[in-house]
Amino acid sequence: MARSTFFVRLSNGLSAIGLICAATSALAQAPAQEAPKNLQVLPKDWTRPQVVAVMQNFNAALGVGCDHCHVMPQGAPPDFASDDKAEKNAAREMMKITQATNTSLVEAFGRPAAEITRIGCITCHRGVAIPKQIGEILAATSADKGFDAARTQYNELKTRYYGAQAYDFSESGLIATAQPLTQNRTDEAIRFLNMNLELFPRSARTYVALAGAQQVKNDRAGAIASLEKALEIEPNNAAAKRTLDQLRAAQ
Repeated sequence: MARSTFFVRLSNGLSAIGLICAATSALAQAPAQEAPKNLQVLPKDWTRPQVVAVMQNFNAALGVGCDHCHVMPQGAPPDFASDDKAEKNAAREMMKITQATNTSLVEAFGRPAAEITRIGCITCHRGVAIPKQIGEILAATSADKGFDAARTQYNELKTRYYGAQAYDFSESGLIATAQPLTQNRTDEAIRFLNMNLELFPRSARTYVALAGAQQVKNDRAGAIASLEKALEIEPNNAAAKRTLDQLRAAQ
């Protein structure tokens, strides 16, 4: 597939809704008729409007402004041609990876490009600059700064991103945060699960996960109580019932 065709589709395929106002303002500072300079991945013969359309979509996909990748001197026009920021070179590499992946999808499925669901920046980033899952973010904060800092971070992220497609704020989000911590950071896992119960007090899945962490702590009574609570909420939860029967039999 021709590179120019790829980026035309990339530009057209990403939603332009909610474009970053700061990006539009910054781009407007550049001379309207000046041809883009230092294009290394985008086609070198593209006009400024073509490049700006792609850049605006990048801004929307990552939730950033032009200054994320470009040099924006105070009191001077933006230096879009500069390569001084590492983020710009990273973006170039990601553009190449995206292009190669979409090409490989066409080859792998043996179908026309128009019939393949294509990937773009939004596929992974979903409105955030660094596309980490919320569980990974919270676990790192809890390890570095303590659980209370992770709780505060969760609330800040929820305030900013709730209703967007960036992070999972459903009952699954904190369960997914806790489960990898259950064996080696059990106390943190329990705190995340109790935090989830504050938000979702009738989450049987959370009680089942909590029982698993309590078993690691050899807290059989606590695990039994958690499983009993799970079965109050979901009487037909076979996994909870089976584990509860095993714990009671071992008493």
